[in-house]
Amino acid sequence: MNERNRLATTWSTRLAAVLAIAATLVVSVSASGRQETARGIERTPADAILVTPEWLSENAGSVTVLDTRGSLSAFTEGHIPGAAFVAREVTWDTVDGIAGNLPSPEIVAADLEDVGVRDDRPVVVYDAGNGLWASRVFWALEYLGHTQVHLLDGGLAAWTAAGYDVTTEVTVPERGNFAANVRPSLIATTEELLEELGNDTLAVLDARSPGEYAGTDVRSARGGHIPGSINVDWVNNIGDGTSFKTTTALAALYDEALSGRNGPAVALCQTGVRGAHTYVALRVLGHEDVRVYDGSWEEWGNRTDVPVAN
Repeated sequence: MNERNRLATTWSTRLAAVLAIAATLVVSVSASGRQETARGIERTPADAILVTPEWLSENAGSVTVLDTRGSLSAFTEGHIPGAAFVAREVTWDTVDGIAGNLPSPEIVAADLEDVGVRDDRPVVVYDAGNGLWASRVFWALEYLGHTQVHLLDGGLAAWTAAGYDVTTEVTVPERGNFAANVRPSLIATTEELLEELGNDTLAVLDARSPGEYAGTDVRSARGGHIPGSINVDWVNNIGDGTSFKTTTALAALYDEALSGRNGPAVALCQTGVRGAHTYVALRVLGHEDVRVYDGSWEEWGNRTDVPVAN
């Protein structure tokens, strides 16, 4: 954790010139419809986001553990002791005809209460390994205002590789108490993006594959990408195995991709899952002003009134 803290500090230093103009940035983007940025809100420090199996084992009695793999059969076959199962539809469902969107905050908060989430208790999310679905739930929890969210780096694969046991015992969690305190600064809408595309400091990060980005792999009515967006396939966030790359490697990846453009960022993909993975990667690097475009290409690529490049 100390190594991540040191490296995150180095990253933050490189961003200092941009971060110093946060107040003026708020004013400039508000004029185009955005009301606030995420800088300064209370949430998990960058160096504490990713946790190890050892950390989770030591702190298991004081955290709520959520299994986000989305497969109830896989959960019943073996999961981290004390973990509660979170169905995929809790944070990723069809809303207003758009697949993969976050349901209403009140519904999500109630569903998370059902699995034991509380405002005053840290949450650790995990999935099978690569962090995709854990990242989706991580982002949803932060968007709904939870201030202590962690992600088990490497997921269940890392847990078992470290020699820890899994269990088939399913326990009914005590109902939590989670009041949704929505943070609009962590989500982007199509209308906001349309208004902000002319903002030279904005980085729109497309976490899809190169084929999807280029428009040769078409998964909506139209293929291609948002004009000016930058393609950083989410798989590049992963190092050897199932864990995130080191902070040094992630910083190098995004330094190169962004070419010094380290202002506000928006992450997207097809349905907001891979984009959430990029959200976590940037959060680990200490980037505060990053949003997920929840509609992603599922919405943008199926509309005819928005620009597309390929």
